[in-house]
Amino acid sequence: MPAIQLARLKIQSADLVSHFYDPAAFLRGLHDLLDFYADRTRKPGQSGKPPPLIKSYYVPRPVLRQVKTDLSPYVVTDKDPAFTLCDTLWAEPYLECRFLAIEILGMIPPDPPDEILQRVNLWATPKIEDRLLNALVNEGLKAVSKSNPELILSQVEEWLASEGDLSRRMGMKAILMMLEDRDFENLPKLFRLLAPLIRVSPSQLRPDLLDVIQSLAKVSPNETAFFLRQNLSVVDDNTSTAWLIRNSVHYFPAEIQTSLRTALREAF
Repeated sequence: MPAIQLARLKIQSADLVSHFYDPAAFLRGLHDLLDFYADRTRKPGQSGKPPPLIKSYYVPRPVLRQVKTDLSPYVVTDKDPAFTLCDTLWAEPYLECRFLAIEILGMIPPDPPDEILQRVNLWATPKIEDRLLNALVNEGLKAVSKSNPELILSQVEEWLASEGDLSRRMGMKAILMMLEDRDFENLPKLFRLLAPLIRVSPSQLRPDLLDVIQSLAKVSPNETAFFLRQNLSVVDDNTSTAWLIRNSVHYFPAEIQTSLRTALREAF
């Protein structure tokens, strides 16, 4: 892997982006660029992260970052070719190609947002890697979330009501994304949507539920603690909610931790 020289990378990226309107030529050029910067010494799993399930060039982050920067003016002004290009990239079974497809999707002006939501739902298959799923929700839906938060809430409601674990995980990842927005205020609806899962907390969804509780506790600890205590008392033997409280109590300030532990003792 050659050292990154910014001037050279900018020339290479500009040449690649000149093929914006020719997806086949863009794809060939992208593979050439990725091959040029590929880390051939890196072994799968060497970084401590699980190895990707699809092929990867292991290129340094600045490479795709430069391509994204150079693509942005094209994407924001001409959405139809942008959709065509991101579809072409997503069909390519390489990690970098799919990450770039998501980045393009997230840059497309969401007016209307339907085609963006369609692709997020289409691309999220049961075998999708978690790192791609995270990017698909957080980057692919970022613009839609900012311009139309009620639409994202409706989509979250649909995902959480699904029988499929993948859809429910997407719903919780979208909640995390919305909670990162300081302007988001509709916590009551989030609590209402989460209540059924909080009461049951399927084991395969518990890591995601704990992430959501942690984020909620950061945004509004008192309301979140009240929500958990309320759901703890809904049924007589609510061991699922109790498990979530025990494993999330440390996310709260000390005085709220005391009230949650008291609620646990009184419930059991």
